[in-house]
Amino acid sequence: MPAYAVCLYNVWDQSWPPKYKDPVTKLIAKHGGKYVARRSSCPWEMMEGEQPDITGVTLIEFPSKEAARAWHDDPEYQPWIKLRQTGSKVSMILVEGCDG
Repeated sequence: MPAYAVCLYNVWDQSWPPKYKDPVTKLIAKHGGKYVARRSSCPWEMMEGEQPDITGVTLIEFPSKEAARAWHDDPEYQPWIKLRQTGSKVSMILVEGCDG
């Protein structure tokens, strides 16, 4: 069953994304994932509720929760997490797809 990593970003330093984008895209693909929406290129808006303290949203689809966890726990990804944390705060939620 597919699973989705929902990432809520608050970016204050734009120097890290150009370094992060290509290698992390490859790591996501390595684990069967693909971007559905990406913080830097997909507009978003609030439809209901209060505006969270974020500057962007990313949605990544994986074939399973296990694949998503394998990507996030991959030793190759760990330095990229640290780089991302130098210029942003991210809340990441893992949601399993279901039909009801």
